[in-house]
Amino acid sequence: MAITFKYNQSTLSKNLDKMSTKLGAVVLMYCGTKASELEAKMKVNRPWTDRTGMAKATLNAKVSQPDKNTVRITLAHGVEYGIWLELAHEKNYAIVAPTIRDEGPRVVQGLNNILSQLKL
Repeated sequence: MAITFKYNQSTLSKNLDKMSTKLGAVVLMYCGTKASELEAKMKVNRPWTDRTGMAKATLNAKVSQPDKNTVRITLAHGVEYGIWLELAHEKNYAIVAPTIRDEGPRVVQGLNNILSQLKL
């Protein structure tokens, strides 16, 4: 017994494109939410004592999409001396690198959980 079906390749292609667009939007929204959470976490957990508040105020996390297959969350300092907070004094004042190390796997796991619900 053979099963046959007909499909319209044009419709299938359009629907796959729509799915790709929607999935891309989901990933961007997830990354945007995580970037906000990571920025807040860095500001709360910074290991230095504020003097002017500039180092804390300019800590940031941004989402970018350098190409259609890549979504990036970038954590950074907004002050010129941020590099010294990260690297000098035996890295005792670092916040960007430790946040990436500690939270990166959780962000990826959360994305995996979202994608696994698609049951592809």
